[in-house]
Amino acid sequence: MNDIFSKTGLESLHGFITTQTLLAFDLDGTLAPISPEPDQIEVPDVLQHELQMVMQHLPIAIITGRSRRDALRFLAFTPTYLIGNHGAEGLPIWKAAEARFTKLSQGWKLQMLQCLETSDTGILLEDKGTSLSVHYRHADNQEQTIARLREIINRLTPTPRVVGGKCVLNLVPQDAPNKGDALLELMTQTGREQAIFVGDDVTDEDVFSLGSNSIFTIRVGKNDTSQADWFVAEQAEVLKLLKKICAYAQTC
Repeated sequence: MNDIFSKTGLESLHGFITTQTLLAFDLDGTLAPISPEPDQIEVPDVLQHELQMVMQHLPIAIITGRSRRDALRFLAFTPTYLIGNHGAEGLPIWKAAEARFTKLSQGWKLQMLQCLETSDTGILLEDKGTSLSVHYRHADNQEQTIARLREIINRLTPTPRVVGGKCVLNLVPQDAPNKGDALLELMTQTGREQAIFVGDDVTDEDVFSLGSNSIFTIRVGKNDTSQADWFVAEQAEVLKLLKKICAYAQTC
């Protein structure tokens, strides 16, 4: 991983932005700082303003683990494209499967509630419709809690695909698309030849790991195990990144 604000990084970013470029962002931890309470994230006004400025030149997609309805609560503008539930919600190709994904998620929620005991404190089940997120940020002993949760999840039927995150385990149907699938499909549907994707979490590795020359990947926070090509040091630098993108977009 290399610093996107290095001379080489900025030159590469500038050269990648054309009229055919799609800009895609994760939400939590990328456009909004991580919050101890999922319902209390906030996308800074100045960052939302910059996103709207960029949209005057290039389309913007937000690809989030949240449901589309939930994500919209934190946005003062409507992005060009909004993909929810890690890629499973918001694209026509998977619309017919959404009801089945939701039924599976509801079944896992009921099974989880039946298995959890009063001693399982600090665990929050977040119903996202087509997926289920199990938060454990407030657990007293997170290591023990993760082991306990994985024990329960391994007994769920049918078996979900488990995608880790920051103090969260996301349960999604085995055949549900991920963020990488969603971005590739969106590029196909919109006829975009290339995309820039910015994310920060384990679920965003589904994009980073595509290894496509047509996708320019930037991770929020340096992580030597990540497959992203570039990084910004912290979430606060996303605004600086957007300003650079906006300036470059005006010249393409």
